[in-house]
Amino acid sequence: EAERLNALSALIADLSIRETEFGGIFDFDLKSEKLEQVNGELEDPTVWNDQKRAQDLGKEKKSLESIVHSLTYIDSGLRDARDLFEMAREEQDEDTLIAVE
Repeated sequence: EAERLNALSALIADLSIRETEFGGIFDFDLKSEKLEQVNGELEDPTVWNDQKRAQDLGKEKKSLESIVHSLTYIDSGLRDARDLFEMAREEQDEDTLIAVE
């Protein structure tokens, strides 16, 4: 049982490290800031005076949202799994530990 818990704990720690690395590989912070900038530009009504520019911003927004939202979703899921694992381990809740696995 202790080996299983240690292995699961190590797996969650490893996934946390990898998730952080993926954020760096995909320049999460930069893309998140750029998404805010693009959203700000799209909120300006005058941007629609240049249809090409508006279309380009829309495409860029879609691309940035895909990356930012995916990494945010992964991060949230990993945090939830880590928290659930810690609670299940403390309470020795076998069913929840199986669910985390």
